[in-house]
Amino acid sequence: MIAGLFAGLLALLATGIPVGIGIGIVGIVAGYVGMGEASLAALPSTLFAGINSFLLIAIPLFILMSEILSRGGVTEILFNTVTRWLGHLPGGLAVSAVVTSAIGASITGSSVANAASMAIVCVPPLLARGYDRRFSYGLVAAAGTLGIMIPPSIPMLLYGEITEESIGALFMAGIIPGLLITAALIAYTVVVCSRGGVAEAIPKASWAERWEATTRAIPAMMLPIIVVGGIYSGTFTPTEAAAVGVTWALIVGVLIYRTVGVRQIVAALRSTLISTSLILVIIAGSNVLGAAVTRLQISQDMLAMVQALDLPSWAFIACTMVLLFILGMILEVISIIFIILPILHPIIVSLGVDPIWYAVIFTLNMEIALITPPVGMVLYVMTGILKRPITEIIQGVLPFVGVLIGCLIILMIFPGLSTWLPNLLR
Repeated sequence: MIAGLFAGLLALLATGIPVGIGIGIVGIVAGYVGMGEASLAALPSTLFAGINSFLLIAIPLFILMSEILSRGGVTEILFNTVTRWLGHLPGGLAVSAVVTSAIGASITGSSVANAASMAIVCVPPLLARGYDRRFSYGLVAAAGTLGIMIPPSIPMLLYGEITEESIGALFMAGIIPGLLITAALIAYTVVVCSRGGVAEAIPKASWAERWEATTRAIPAMMLPIIVVGGIYSGTFTPTEAAAVGVTWALIVGVLIYRTVGVRQIVAALRSTLISTSLILVIIAGSNVLGAAVTRLQISQDMLAMVQALDLPSWAFIACTMVLLFILGMILEVISIIFIILPILHPIIVSLGVDPIWYAVIFTLNMEIALITPPVGMVLYVMTGILKRPITEIIQGVLPFVGVLIGCLIILMIFPGLSTWLPNLLR
């Protein structure tokens, strides 16, 4: 049954139909086959139930926060600050790009938004200093994917919405893996740059210049502390935290940096409306499919199959990681979350697997999906911004896919890297 659902979905998507609508059609057909006309009568309430959630209000708010900061030139301010501290080191400009992306991830929640702003700000200086074109593209694309691992993370928020896991715990679980990925990208960058020696060095900044730049960046860097700290301390819910984040972003952009005006706010609202609408259509369609999956008891059938095969939990986890990697090459990340997670989560829990740890390796797999062809969204975003052939972006990003896969293996072998911090702060 599950194979038939996937085959039908892929066939529909191959026609070019929007993902959310395609998922919904498959769900309607599956529900009709399983329940008959009763499933059609329940369709309106099923669609509404999919998006009738207070927690989901956080999605447009986090997107709006990211849009305001992006249009306010915050990424450029952060990159300038990090470059003042690290730019004079060997490969320092490339390392600065990775560090800036990690900081940017903590104030966007979206890999696509993070990669887009990094492509605009970091790629031109890298090329101007003599860094290899493909290496620069791959570095910025891979570092941009940190946006969904380092909190606040929209996919983590959706994971918590589906599984009812603590959003605070999920956000905290992403911090150490995010730092691990950042360190791995820096290490690879240093190794690559130490071989060539063609990049032009940046003059070392004075201490006065460093502190001046750092002081200017502090208001923006306070945002993740306010948002994540507020959630975990219980000061406000994730939705309230997103609203506070938007308020602080406006204060930073309008009053402190004075780079955001009415035109930027209107553009941010328009972009947020478009992005949110696309996400909500996917969520609504996925809820229709999820209802059909529940009625057809597909999760129970899969659990029975796993139990019959007598697979150890680690083998099942490894199989799901391979499945997610394959799906990531042909489906968009939010679609995968809403299609696969409702099926996998009950099985994961029944096998005694820590769902917080699984959320981290699931999210890292989705990071990889963002930069793997043919559907990797970050690839297309960078192609549109840089006006370069997508084949050139893909060639540059392939070595970094290997780095991320290496990080995934490490996190699978050492679950404590993901669970230690949430457990410590409980």
